[in-house]
Parts: sequence; structure tokens; C-alpha cells
Amino acid sequence: MKTGSPISGAARRRLAATLVALGTMGAASCQIFSTEVKNPNAVTEDAIAEASAAATSLVTGQFGAVNAAGNQIVGTIGAASDELMWVGSREYWNLLDVGDIGDPLNEYTGGMYPYVSQARWMADYVIPKLEGYDKKGLLRNRADLAQAYFLAGTIYTQIGEVYEDFIIGSDRTKNAAPVGEANMRVMFDSASSYLSRGLAVAQALNNTALQGRILGMRARAKWSKAVWASLRAPRGFPANPLINDAGANADAAAALTAMGSNAFRYRFDVVAQNNGGWFSTGGEMNSRLEIRAGNRYINPTSAGTRPLDGIAGIKLVDPVTGQPDPVTAKNIDECCRLSSTTNVGWTATSAKEMQLILAEAALATNNTAEFATRINAIRAVDGLPAWVDTPSARDILIHERAVSLFLQGRRLHDHYRFQQRADRWVATRGLRPCFFPISYDERQQNPLAPQPAQDRPAACQ
Repeated sequence: MKTGSPISGAARRRLAATLVALGTMGAASCQIFSTEVKNPNAVTEDAIAEASAAATSLVTGQFGAVNAAGNQIVGTIGAASDELMWVGSREYWNLLDVGDIGDPLNEYTGGMYPYVSQARWMADYVIPKLEGYDKKGLLRNRADLAQAYFLAGTIYTQIGEVYEDFIIGSDRTKNAAPVGEANMRVMFDSASSYLSRGLAVAQALNNTALQGRILGMRARAKWSKAVWASLRAPRGFPANPLINDAGANADAAAALTAMGSNAFRYRFDVVAQNNGGWFSTGGEMNSRLEIRAGNRYINPTSAGTRPLDGIAGIKLVDPVTGQPDPVTAKNIDECCRLSSTTNVGWTATSAKEMQLILAEAALATNNTAEFATRINAIRAVDGLPAWVDTPSARDILIHERAVSLFLQGRRLHDHYRFQQRADRWVATRGLRPCFFPISYDERQQNPLAPQPAQDRPAACQ
């Protein structure tokens, strides 16, 4: 229609109908574009409390929160250890790489903190709701409850393993105080409590798969509590680093039975829909090229940003065969090549870890026969020849832990307790055990958090 042309009859009729409709809307709401509209999809917390159909969705949300937190933890611990190294432009990766682990201002550990806190909060939010449904006999799938307990145990264990201190609060409108560095062992106690409740449900369901991963995580929680005590109570390096914890040993043995295979692992698979967080470890490696696998493990390209293709990219050798380590090759294929994509998963518990717990306990008691049996059960998974006595038992234990637990957030403990400094730590770092701080942003917004906000924890200064 040209400017100034008369309006056609059809156009006049459409305009008249539109004006009538607008007039009706105006009479009803006093304005044409009213915002006083009820959302038919809105779900209140009160509704969730009564709707047992929400259980699976709640646990799915909890899984996503724990997945995002764990994905970031394995990256930051990887960079702070010898597993990963900085090759890009983001300076805070470099600072982790050289051993500055306790800086509250670090953008990666600082940005990660609210996601870890969210995962912890979600665990304590979801579980009472599912317990309520279960108590009323309304829970449609009790495996959801067992999974919720497992997820809670996982995030509490990880917090205890990697943080100097942490804030646990339930009220979203009120600040909470930190639990205190000396009290961080309660994270493992909370984890074990949740996992014990989950195990009871899994046993009642006769669900062997659930039992396996729950027992595996409880073994990890108890074992990590013993490591925590050896490094932080009092603070320092233990004269005897070997862990022999009766509770962890019993759970590890029971977990192996339930897992059914030495190749078993429970892995959090990262996909595009849950690849969230302050950063994605896979994205930082395989898209941004900020970090890559460490020099102990791989031979890099001339550009230095990724491993060489194929077996040529594997530097670490198996100490028995003297050949490029096939476990490392598998690890690097899964995590650290461009073909690994940005969706890199992470393992929470595995049969290999259970064997490592039991092998270390055997070594601590000079039971060399059992130690060899456990170590060789691990090696057999990857078709490696049995270890006999070379290298030393201690050295083969350290090696098998490094490759079997690669990029699982565990390596920093072994650097400290075996006093093997990461290759890129500067001389002033790693002099005593130091872990991640409560973030600067949390300290600024929460007056109950450690102050001054920018100061490192005492052990990290």
C-alpha cells in the first residue's frame, strides 16, 4: 500500500476488529500491554513439597549441579598438580600451575566456588523432599532417593578433599559462617552419613549397581578423611604417608564385590546440556587451548598446545615394560585431544580405586603378597604384565595411582603426602599442604567469611 493511499474495505474491517479487541483489553486491565498475567507453568516450592512426581526431576537437577561442580574441580586440581599445565593466555591458570593454590582472587577457583556451593545446597535441599515422599509412601522410584544420597556423598567428599574451609548454610537469605579449617573433617562425616542411608535403600531394592557406586564413594570418603588427618591435623607432611583405614578397607572390599569387575567405573558424562559452570575443563583444553595435559604425561606438538597424535604423544612409560603407558594413552584420548571434544567426563569412583585402597593398606602392613595381588589386578584390566618387585612397591603404587586416578581431583594429595612436587611449582610453593580457599566474591558478600577478603589461608601464605 502506497503512502497516502486510501485504506481498503478489508483493511478497515481488520483495523476495526483490532481496535475493538484493544478496547476490550484496555477495559479489563487499564492498559494495552498488561503485565498482570498468571504463569500457568509456575511451580512453587509448596507444590514441589506435595508432588512426588517431581522427585526424578529434582534428582536430575541435583545430578547436573554435582556434575558441573566436579567437572570444574578436576580441572583446577589438574592445573594445580602435574596433570595439566597452562599454555594459553589466562594468567590465573598459570598461577595454579606454578603452585599458587590458595589465592581467593583466582578467577577459576573463585568462579568455581558458587557452583560447588550450589551442588552442596542442592543435595541438602533435594534429600528432605524425597525423604518426605518416601515416608508417605508416595515415592514412585526409591532408586531416586538412593541416587540423591550418592550425589550428596559425592559433593561433600569432594569439598573435604579440595577446600581449606567452606561455608554450609541452608537459608538462602542469611549469611552463614565457615565450618572452620580445623573442622573440615565433618565434610567426610556428612558424606559417609548420606552414603550409609543410600546404601540401606539400595540394599532394600536389591540394586547391585547402586550398591557398588555408593560403597565405592563411601570408601573414598573414609579414605580421604584419613588423608585429611595425615596432612592437616597437624599441618605438614606425614612421616609415613601410607593409609590403612579399617572402614575404608571394608567398604572397598564390599564395593569390589558389588561392582563385579575391575574395569568398573562410575563416570559423570558431560554433554552439551550440562556442560555448564564458570568454565568447562574440556572446553579450556580442547577449544580454548588454555591448558593441556602435563609434561610428565605427554609429548606436545611444536605449538605446545596439545599432545602429538597417537602413541607418539605419550611420554609417560609403564615402569614394568618401559613402553609408553597404555593407561595414560587411554586417559589422554578421553580428555585431552581435540577429538576428545569439550564434553569431557570425570570418574567419581572405580574398582581400580578400591584395589588401590586395599593395595596401600597391604603395603602399610608389609603384606607384600596381597599388595602384589591388588596391584596386578589393576594392571590386568589394561593387559599389562604383572609387577613382581621392580620398581619398588612404593613407586609402583604412586605410578598406578597417578594413571588410574588421572584427572579425578586426587593428584594434589599424592604430591603432598609422598612429597613429590609438581614439575612447575615455583620454589616458594608446595612447602606445606595447601588447598582451595573460600572465594573472594563470597568473602566480599558475606561478612562472616574470612577477612580480609583477598588474603590467602594461613597454610597457603
